[in-house]
Amino acid sequence: MLEPSPVISCVAFDCSNSSIRAVLGRCEDERIHMEVIHEVPNQPIDVGGLYYWDILYIFNEMQKGLTKAYHVCGDINSAGICTWGVDFGLLGATNLLLANPMSYRNTIGLEILETLSSEELRQNFYQTGIQNDRINSLYQLLAIRKLFPELFSLAKDVLMIPDLLLNMFTGIKRTEPTIASTTQIMNVQNRSFSEEVMSRYGLDARMFPGVAYHGHVLGYIKQGLAETLKINELPFVCVASHDTASAVAAVPASARDLLFVSSGTWSLIGTELAAPIIDDNVYKLGFTNELGAYGTVTLLKNSTGLHIIQSVRRELAREGRQYSWDEIVDIAQTHKGPTPLIDPNDPAFFNPPSMIAAIKDYCGQTGQETDLKLPAMIMAIYQSLAYSYRLAFSDIERITGKTYDTVHIIGGGLRNRFLNQLVADITGKTVLAGPAEATSMGNLAIQCGYHRQTLGLEYVRDLVRNSFAVEKFVPNKHEAAEDRLPLFIQLAKMNK
Repeated sequence: MLEPSPVISCVAFDCSNSSIRAVLGRCEDERIHMEVIHEVPNQPIDVGGLYYWDILYIFNEMQKGLTKAYHVCGDINSAGICTWGVDFGLLGATNLLLANPMSYRNTIGLEILETLSSEELRQNFYQTGIQNDRINSLYQLLAIRKLFPELFSLAKDVLMIPDLLLNMFTGIKRTEPTIASTTQIMNVQNRSFSEEVMSRYGLDARMFPGVAYHGHVLGYIKQGLAETLKINELPFVCVASHDTASAVAAVPASARDLLFVSSGTWSLIGTELAAPIIDDNVYKLGFTNELGAYGTVTLLKNSTGLHIIQSVRRELAREGRQYSWDEIVDIAQTHKGPTPLIDPNDPAFFNPPSMIAAIKDYCGQTGQETDLKLPAMIMAIYQSLAYSYRLAFSDIERITGKTYDTVHIIGGGLRNRFLNQLVADITGKTVLAGPAEATSMGNLAIQCGYHRQTLGLEYVRDLVRNSFAVEKFVPNKHEAAEDRLPLFIQLAKMNK
């Protein structure tokens, strides 16, 4: 009789645009049992018209989470860090952080993007596989050099957010493919920083750290920090540190031909490939080739997700109207009659002072109702989100030449069962929802693979399927979905 495997205890740090979370995972009998042991809100801070991340606050809260995990189960076997992409911190010659990292919600990258010719933008895509976007690290970095030369002149190292946090914990300067690919400075075909891009923009290759690979130890927590926190000197494992990549690794699919939506503040809509697709079709349709776990590629569209409804809910709360998410859905379902539509990816909704006013203005400019009551507005947001998924799915099928009957929805947004059913109805695809904690799950599963000496995506997904059940949403016939589709297509074309 085989001896049972020892229990492996790992901590996954899942730092997103809206929260900082420490998740304790125990791997036992080829299942992972997860527990969120520390969670606090996170948001960029407006200082003088620029948005920054309070990285010291984030680091401090991560330390609290690590301490709590240690008190729950004793020694921790390892930790791994996942965060959002594109943002970074700058270190000086003495390894000191020069300033709080800027947030991609700033518009400074757009100032650079608008100066580049169509041919130059095309070359940047073809040399990296990454779609041009004002939030990309490349354009943020060039904007800092232009607008804040005193800061850029002192910078010796560019560390992506998870790499910066890793450095704070361990002193190590390393990156890994998934987070590095969001910079638009890495060539996703050879998984190294692009000499062509760096040469074109006069960037010093020494500013970017070496690339590590998944399932190996990056470094150990600093001895002094471990003593201060009263914990063991645990290793930090190289996970897919871009939260989207970890979430996709946790898609509980048995086949490689999968369609997914990683649902949160952003909706990452895509499929998984063995190699990038870099051609005119992908470029024109606005898709990007980000690197995934264990050498995979995620062909995806970075689309606005729950950001719009989150902003509306916060705005209502400031007015004294506090609604739970269940109440928001209940309000939407009271709406009767035609529903206005918006393009969630229109720049008007990127970061307006008032999201409610932005929606009303947009509807007026597109010849729709402007005196929107709250139920109509919320329903418009949810339906428009589902339509944006439908168009993206159609584009993916055109690019890959494949059809997909099922879509996996992962991430925190899947808790909205109303939206899941709406997606099924409007797209005509069966929705499999789960796991909600996909980023943490992918992070933990890669760590477990390191400890079990079983590296690879197949092992990760076996763990996920053993650990979580999915909920199925079958599409219902939705007459209005077809009637309103031409309007949404027209709105989306206006934003090309």
